[in-house]
Amino acid sequence: MSSQHTTVGWARAFIAALAATTADPAIWDQGQRLLATGPAGPLNVNQGFATSKFPLPEGRVARPRLVVDELSAGEWERIETTIAARPDAVAVAGTAAISDQLADPTHTAGIPLIPGPQDITHTCTCTPTTTDTPCAHTVAVGFLLAERLRTAPAPLFTLRGRAHHHLKKRLRVPPAPAGLRGAALPAPTSLTPATPASRPAIPAQSTKRVVPIPEPADLDLDGLRPVLTGPLAPPPAPLPDIPAMGTLTADAAHRAGLLLDTNELPVCPDVGSDLARLVALPHGAPLRQATMDYLGLDLVGMGHLSLAYAYGGPAGATTYLKPLTVDHDILARAQAAIQPLRPAPMATVECENNRLTDHAAGIQLRYGPDGRWYPYRARYGLWQPADGPSADPARAYRAARTTARPHRRTR
Repeated sequence: MSSQHTTVGWARAFIAALAATTADPAIWDQGQRLLATGPAGPLNVNQGFATSKFPLPEGRVARPRLVVDELSAGEWERIETTIAARPDAVAVAGTAAISDQLADPTHTAGIPLIPGPQDITHTCTCTPTTTDTPCAHTVAVGFLLAERLRTAPAPLFTLRGRAHHHLKKRLRVPPAPAGLRGAALPAPTSLTPATPASRPAIPAQSTKRVVPIPEPADLDLDGLRPVLTGPLAPPPAPLPDIPAMGTLTADAAHRAGLLLDTNELPVCPDVGSDLARLVALPHGAPLRQATMDYLGLDLVGMGHLSLAYAYGGPAGATTYLKPLTVDHDILARAQAAIQPLRPAPMATVECENNRLTDHAAGIQLRYGPDGRWYPYRARYGLWQPADGPSADPARAYRAARTTARPHRRTR
């Protein structure tokens, strides 16, 4: 294999694997003619499959799907570790132009990134019954995918179960010191205030006998002496320290005031979103560094978390901090909704976990636990939260595009 950093080899290797799954030469020829003579919908590459659509007689639509076996998390870890150990790792895999060298399993821990014939399955809606037999539509999808790989093999990473940006991020961030890698973090008992779900329910009406308040006793207030004659000793472990207790007390008072004023409290889905809520308040600001350490965020990441909370509240913070698992139909409907708005409609939209990524437009939408889509923009190689979350993915996409427009200067 050539040592040059080209991409044509990816397409050739995939076509060879696709041809081995199609025993009938007539089906192969029909797939080629279908692309040459008939309109095809956009190619969508997702984790585990690639799909498109083709018109059929009587107004029907064929929806072929080329299903590819995904690599396991352990296999991906071995692949990324092998690539990261190369002195030219950034050059061959850390940019958009991925080298043909990685199409050779000897450069990826012996694990082939390009699927073999045994890893590929054909399904299509052009026939009344579901079979695994190749048809002209699924072969045409394979041709579309090979053409995409000829110039941008990164979608193959998504197809095999892990988007290319995971590897790029790993190559961009230096490894943590050996003593800190994998170290368990302590539970944030000193930072996390009690949530409404942990409060005992208060009965509407007590059945206990009411005890009358006793008469006030006569106290000698003149002879009293203050008990506290010096600073308090630090609380014993594992109790929080005195400043943390002060923060928890102030936060409890703040939450009590919200409950009295609005009769409701913000619901935080997890610890990370509760910390984002806490440090956004004046009494929680001193815990900003402790929050960064606990969540493993740098200064930029903490700034993005603050933006995510400002734009979307606790759900926005949760959506920023971790990927969520959602039904593929939700992603498919959202992808169809944003398709008319995309500046490059033929470019690939990556679907991973709860995220739709339009790299050509520099826009990402993330589906949050509150059923809203959160827009993100690519800033300096990082995804930054943008304002305008919405239950309508098209509206969230428009908000991201509006954020990207330069502001006009006023005279």
